[in-house]
Amino acid sequence: MATELENSIRAAAEKVARYIEDAAEMEVKTYYVLVTARENPNLETERPGAYTVVKLDGDSKTIVPMREAREGGLEIDGPLFAIHERNVNTATEYRSRVLSSLVGLLQQRSGR
Repeated sequence: MATELENSIRAAAEKVARYIEDAAEMEVKTYYVLVTARENPNLETERPGAYTVVKLDGDSKTIVPMREAREGGLEIDGPLFAIHERNVNTATEYRSRVLSSLVGLLQQRSGR
């Protein structure tokens, strides 16, 4: 018969396994709202600005914000993309810290 400690460890291990499965893919979405001098921004009408997905296997996808250039053609919306890059870096660092903590906990539990 399993003890209460074994049941707690098993439940914690299942939670960790679910988290690792969820962490296999990280999505960062950056949205914007239109701001004008005539009216307050409507925060309920957010629009997608940039998108990045990073998978543990190394695959990644980024959609960058573009706009029409004054002289024709397209140019990247640099300020919006800079905000998105900071969001991606923050999310990546956070995920790395959490996964490192989880690995440390697992190593402690296994007696290494």
